[in-house]
Parts: sequence; structure tokens; C-alpha cells
Amino acid sequence: MSAINLTDVSSKILKTFFFAFCSASFAFLLTLLPNEYFRDRDNYIIYAKDSLNIMERYDGIALFTNEPLFLLLNNALTFVFTAEVVPLFFVAFTAFTVSFFIFIRSRNLLLMALGFMALVLVPQSFHMLLVVLRQAFTATVLMWVIFYFWQSKWFLLLVFLLGFIHSSAFILFAFLSIDKLFSSIISKNIIHRVCFFIFISAVVSFLIMPLAEILALRQATEYQDTVGGGGGNFILYVSVLLVTLSQRKKVHTEDGFYVVALVGISVYVGMYFFSPFAGRLITSFLPLIICLMCMFGNARALFLLAGFVLVNSLIFKGTVESNSLSVQGVQYLFGGY
Repeated sequence: MSAINLTDVSSKILKTFFFAFCSASFAFLLTLLPNEYFRDRDNYIIYAKDSLNIMERYDGIALFTNEPLFLLLNNALTFVFTAEVVPLFFVAFTAFTVSFFIFIRSRNLLLMALGFMALVLVPQSFHMLLVVLRQAFTATVLMWVIFYFWQSKWFLLLVFLLGFIHSSAFILFAFLSIDKLFSSIISKNIIHRVCFFIFISAVVSFLIMPLAEILALRQATEYQDTVGGGGGNFILYVSVLLVTLSQRKKVHTEDGFYVVALVGISVYVGMYFFSPFAGRLITSFLPLIICLMCMFGNARALFLLAGFVLVNSLIFKGTVESNSLSVQGVQYLFGGY
């Protein structure tokens, strides 16, 4: 029996190393894409060069609501990398983490392949991997926090601290705290929790922008400039929500990836028509949502993920050209202009 157990352990270790190697290879390939191909990379280089000077612009509460840990991390990384390489570090960390969890959460090879297709071909995911590096880094650190600390008393505190890397984590902390209270006091039923979050997020969506301005969040002006979309993504994510809930089991309520992903989808659906913040907040949940769609090994999960990839691939080119790529990036990837 011990020999069998030892074989099983060795097999798991080898599989983990293989997944880590493949994830590192994927991350390395993304770092080969130059900064000049993507929007906002110049800003991340400035963060790396002048992080301490940027911190000095803020005082009082504004310092704590404008990501001081991210600025300090940038300063620390410049002792190891040049300023131009620092953004590539965040790309590599994000790509490695998301791909690693797709590997270990997928129920079969087909779902795994579709998960990677979603990672690359869903415009929101592409944007997360290669453009909004600060938020993507926070989202992927969250994955490790869930993986290691989901059942720990330190979990919510760690999520709160992530807000000092990207302020969206403060909103995340608030919703996860509410979920903990709701599940402890009212109901652990995941459908009840989802319905509650759709309702409460629709109400809260009217308060987020004024609160962001009061707290001097730099992103407040960015969210104001975000144009609300049509109903396509709403229908898509409602479909993800319904299909996922249709195959729930009691064990899933103890799975941090499952719970946090469903909270994220519920909040997105609730806010969708009422706040531009919804489109930005979903990025914090997107890695978990992709992993969520990979974890059920049945026909419903397969059709859901395949449909999710197909629908998004139809709008991929136009969306990333408009939102994610520089002129050079468009020329390189699509031969445009």
C-alpha cells in the first residue's frame, strides 16, 4: 500500500512540475512581445522609474487609496530589472499563475485546451494579460491567496491588503465580507447568495462612483470615461452563471475558486446596466471564471466554454485593436494600417 501511495505522490509531483514548466514557457513567450505593442505600457515604465516620486504626490487617505504597495513593489523590482523589464515581470507572473491554475483545475484535456483558448481569445482576458497589468497582478495574487488561505482566518485580511496593490480589491474585500456574513447568518445556499449579490450589487452600483471620488481614487475618472456596452456580455455571463448553478454540489460551497468566481459573476450581472465599474471589476474575477468553466467535466461545461470562446473570438480582432493594442501592435498581430 505504501508503495502505491509513494507512486501516486511521485506522479502528482511530476505532474505539478510539468504544469509549472508549461506555464513558465507560456509566460516566457508573452514576455517576448515588446512593450511598444500594447497600450499603457509607457505608464508602467514610468511607475518603475519614478515610483517614489509618484508616492510623494499623495498625502493622507489619498496615499492609501492609490496603490502604495504597487509603487513600492515597482521600486523594489528596479533593483533587479531595468524599468523597461518591470512590466514584463507582471506579464510573466500573471501568465504563469493563470495558466498553472487552468492546468490543475481542468477536468480533461479538451477543457484545458479551451481554457487556454479563452485566456488568449477572450478580449477581456487578452486585455488583462497584456494591458491592465496592475489589476491582473492583483487578480492572480488573489488566486494564490484563495489556494492557500481560503479556510484561514487571515483570508479576508489578505484580500484587504491587496487593495494597496490595486484599489478594486477593496471592493472585492467588501463583497466577500458581505458573502461571509450572509452565508453565516442567513443562508449557505449558493443560489440564495447569488440572488442576493445580484440585487445588492445593482443597488451599490449607484454608490461606487461617488465613493471613489470621495476617497480620491485615481481610477474614478477612468471609470467615468468608460462607455457602457450593449447586452451581449450580459447574456453571455448570465449563461455562465445559470449553467454553473445547474451543476452545483455541496462540496462546491467549500471551494474558494467556485465561490469567489460566482460572487464575481453575480456582481458583474447586477452592475452591468448601472455602472461602468462593472466592466473593470470583472477583470479581477476573470482568471477564476475561466478556471470555473474548466472544472466540470460534462457536456454542459464543454458546450459552455466552447460557446464562450466562440462568441468572444468573433469580436476579438475589433475589440483588441480598439482597446488593447498600439498601432505597432495592430501591425504586428493583424498586419493592419
